[in-house]
Amino acid sequence: MALFDYLKMVQHLTRDTNQELLNPYTLIDYVNRARREVAMRSQCLRALPPTDGGLETITVTAGGSGYTNPTVTISAPDSPGGTAVFPAGDQATAVATVNGGVITNIDVVYGGAGYFQPQVTITDPTGTGATAVANVSPILVLNPYQESYDFASFPLQTYPGYGPVHGVRSVSIIYSNYRYSLPMYSFSEYQAMIRQYPYQYYYVPTMCSQFGQGETGSLYFYPLPSQTYQLEIDCYCFPQDLATDQDVEAIPYPWTEAIPYMATHLAYLELQNLNAAEYYRKLFDSKMPMYRNAAQPGRRTNPYGRY
Repeated sequence: MALFDYLKMVQHLTRDTNQELLNPYTLIDYVNRARREVAMRSQCLRALPPTDGGLETITVTAGGSGYTNPTVTISAPDSPGGTAVFPAGDQATAVATVNGGVITNIDVVYGGAGYFQPQVTITDPTGTGATAVANVSPILVLNPYQESYDFASFPLQTYPGYGPVHGVRSVSIIYSNYRYSLPMYSFSEYQAMIRQYPYQYYYVPTMCSQFGQGETGSLYFYPLPSQTYQLEIDCYCFPQDLATDQDVEAIPYPWTEAIPYMATHLAYLELQNLNAAEYYRKLFDSKMPMYRNAAQPGRRTNPYGRY
C-alpha cells in the first residue's frame, strides 16, 4: 500500500477529504507512527541479515612487475546461503588494468553471489608479485577479539523498506560447515558468571547476551572471537518511514489494513475528539489479533508425533 492510499483512508475516516481540519504532513507523521506500532505488535518485519554477498570492489595491495596480459581469477563461492536468486552462489569475474608492467587497478565485472572470504589470484606469462584483496558487500560477521555488536550495525540492505532492528529472537554462528544457536543469558548473569576473563580467552563464541533495548540494543559474545565468523541473527525491525508514494512499504498484508485505524486514532486525539479516538483505538486493538490468526494459523510441529 502506498502513502497516498493510507492518507486517503485516514481522511475518509476523519471526514476530512477536503483537508480542512488536518494538515496532510501531520497525517504522514501519524501514518508512520501507526506503521511502527503495527510492526512492534505484530513482529511482521523479521529479518536474517546476510551472511554472504557479492564482490563490490577489489583492492590491489601490491602491483608487481612485468605484467603484459594478466588474468584475474576469483575463487568459487565459498558460502552460498541457499536463497534466491542464486542458492548455490554465482561466480564473480574481474579484469586488471596494467600500466608499465604494474597492475594498477582491478575492476569487478560481475560481483557474483555466495561469498564470505573470496580469494583473488593473478596469473600472467611474464609478471610476478601482484596481490589483491576482494571486498564483499556488507554481511554480518563476528570480528576477531570484538565482544559487542550494536543493533544499528546489522546490515539490512537485502530487505527494502526495513528500518532499524528493535529486537533479537535468536543468534546462530556458522562454523566448520555447521550452524549452531547460542544460549542467550541476561546481561547481569553474563557479567557475573561468564565474562571473567575478558581479554585472555579467544575461541569460537558459545554464549551471548543482550545489553540495552530497542534501537540502541547490542549483543555481547563470549569467548571473544578468535577469527572472523559468520553470524546469523533472527531479528525484528521497524519499517522505514514513508515520505513519498515511491517509498517501499515493507509491512505485508494483512497488517497494512490495521494502520489507518491507529493513524485515525492519533488524528482524533489532535482534534480533541476523545470518544472517536477511543473508538478507533479499540477497533485497532480488535483487528490486530484477527490479523495475527490469519497470518499465523496454528499448526503441529510434526503430525506423526516425532521430534
